[in-house]
Amino acid sequence: MKRALRALLPALAILVSFCGRKADPTPPLPRGPRAVSDLSVEQEGDEAVLTFTYPDRLLTGAPLTDLAEIDVYRVTGASPMLTGPSGASGSKPGGPPAPRTDEAPGAAARRAAQSTRLAEEAFYREARPVATLPAGALGQYSRGASVVYRDPLMPLLQKDSVPTLAWSVVSVRRDGEKSPLSNIVTLSPEVPPAAPVLGSVVAEEGKVCLDWTAPSDDLLGRPIAVGGYFVYRRMLPQEEYERPLNAAAVSDTSFVDTAVSHGAAYFYTVRATALGKPRIEGPPSDEAGILYRDVYPPAAPARLDALTEAKLVRLVWDPSASADVAGYLVYRAVDEGPPAPLTEKPVTDTFFTDENVPEGKRSRYTVRAVDGHGNLSPPSPEAVAEPY
Repeated sequence: MKRALRALLPALAILVSFCGRKADPTPPLPRGPRAVSDLSVEQEGDEAVLTFTYPDRLLTGAPLTDLAEIDVYRVTGASPMLTGPSGASGSKPGGPPAPRTDEAPGAAARRAAQSTRLAEEAFYREARPVATLPAGALGQYSRGASVVYRDPLMPLLQKDSVPTLAWSVVSVRRDGEKSPLSNIVTLSPEVPPAAPVLGSVVAEEGKVCLDWTAPSDDLLGRPIAVGGYFVYRRMLPQEEYERPLNAAAVSDTSFVDTAVSHGAAYFYTVRATALGKPRIEGPPSDEAGILYRDVYPPAAPARLDALTEAKLVRLVWDPSASADVAGYLVYRAVDEGPPAPLTEKPVTDTFFTDENVPEGKRSRYTVRAVDGHGNLSPPSPEAVAEPY
């Protein structure tokens, strides 16, 4: 028995030594949202347009169901640490270091985490919050599955020197847990042209014609070459301008709007673009409005024939070339007298029979087209029925 116990003692000693050894501490599970990784920025006019995918995951990969808000941060006059390769547009803060193979397992991950933390601390030191997007109001910032935020640049563009800007976004849960910083994006804004001076807005048949004077300076008063122009239109009761009427910027200082409807009230404005950068538009011109009414007569029928048959005259004419014709009015003049209408209301056919022809008189016929707004065409060529 004693011999057996002596044999077990070394094994027990080994077990005791293992039981007293402390393992490496297990880090707590991350609880914050996953960082946005596809933040992008581009300048549109006097705004920086930030776009990123709606955050919907936690760091653990589980669904994010309690998003409270998204905070937008901006650095004005970003340092080289943020604008250089490690913090440039589209990259994560700090960027992971190059992998090494001669160190203990996990060292590279710890070094990358430390680098990211230092980069985030540097960003937060320089950054200022510019917007908080509450989760309940994200619908007004949404475009499909993306969130779009427009950061006004005009106060910065009016400075003597336009600084380089950097942005990042952070998702926040209802319990206050924050995501890491998103990728940092940077932009060196362009100073757009000043507003054009809108001149005449004239209605013509089937179109509205506009012209304007080009701006000679940018918003800082410096001479500038304009790249082109976009024309915007709103129709009452619409209050906001939407997409421009022209898909591509026009180089001329005039434009013809052919997509007009009678009876509509239109307002127009024009914005100049930077040379070679059509997405960078200057402020809008003063707007000008016009009530587009149909005061334009249709075209007259080009030909009228009169066929005499016993005591009646059959009239046949070519239809008017105008698309908005509602009907035709038929007129008869006896001998040298004035023309008088034979139809109380417009007829829609292109023929008519006069069954009350004056006997022994010379009848002269004309036809006039009429549109839906009561505009009368000039008379057609005259057709004569001799007395029978």
